[in-house]
Amino acid sequence: MSITLPGDKTFAFTVFDDTDNATVENIAPVYDLLSNLGMRTTKSVWVYPPRDNFRGQCVEDDEYLDFLLELQDEGFELASHSVGSGSFAREEILAGFEHFRELFGRYPRIHANHARNPDNLYWRPHDRFTFPISVLVRGAQYLKRAVPQAGGHLENSPHFWGDWAKEHIDYIRGLTFNSVNTLACDPRMPYLLSGREKYSNFWFSSSDGHTVEEFNALTRPENIDRLEQEGGVCIVYTHFASGFTENGALDKQFVSQMEDLVRRRRGWFVPVGQLLDHIRTDNEDDSPPSTFYRLRVELRWLIDRLVKQWKWGR
Repeated sequence: MSITLPGDKTFAFTVFDDTDNATVENIAPVYDLLSNLGMRTTKSVWVYPPRDNFRGQCVEDDEYLDFLLELQDEGFELASHSVGSGSFAREEILAGFEHFRELFGRYPRIHANHARNPDNLYWRPHDRFTFPISVLVRGAQYLKRAVPQAGGHLENSPHFWGDWAKEHIDYIRGLTFNSVNTLACDPRMPYLLSGREKYSNFWFSSSDGHTVEEFNALTRPENIDRLEQEGGVCIVYTHFASGFTENGALDKQFVSQMEDLVRRRRGWFVPVGQLLDHIRTDNEDDSPPSTFYRLRVELRWLIDRLVKQWKWGR
């Protein structure tokens, strides 16, 4: 699967950075590198401090807010990872997004559900997956005691904000795969999903670069060579706070591979929203994917999750 890219670009590569545990100290060196290389990516943001066992700075921290404003000025995209980590009522959620707009001049266009937040959108197994994948996932989550509440799309939930999401959020992250060519794993993305149209718009998939180890494995030069040969698209979902910087120094393999990625190849390195807009323009079919298509893609996702558990233990 390939798409038409601007100019002489032969492939597209970008990153969605999950804000879990992020501080200026542990992610600023990463963004300095990306900026110097001319790569522009997407970073999610929390408005409120965490209310559970997660950590990380939010816009209430002046140093962090200044850092985010600088990123935005440089062309990086700011996105939603819920308004914070933990339980937030509808009133807090809507006020949080309004505060986001006041600070950054616009609402976030892209959203990724966070962990087991009760405001997650369509994140329970029977909402997220088709049968029988939904049953298998629910069983696995039940055994791990990790079944999400996910009431962001339920009108009777105190965490409901689906009406706001439908109006303002263009893209929501869905499935994640182990392959570097995200578009080859899910060729129809981004798309509307039958049964989720009321309180969501387009869903997109990503490639798994959860930590620095997984990111480096995913972006090995031979994998990027294949991505370029296929004329593919890679949207890496990662956590730049997870080992990319240690004691102020960037991981050497990460630096080497990012330099190789940008300087030796003709890639298009734009934020996730811009890339998804382009894919939608290039895609002639706007209809929701069929049940058969969804089953095939979800089965691949399930296999990849099992492989990840075996290989990385998570």
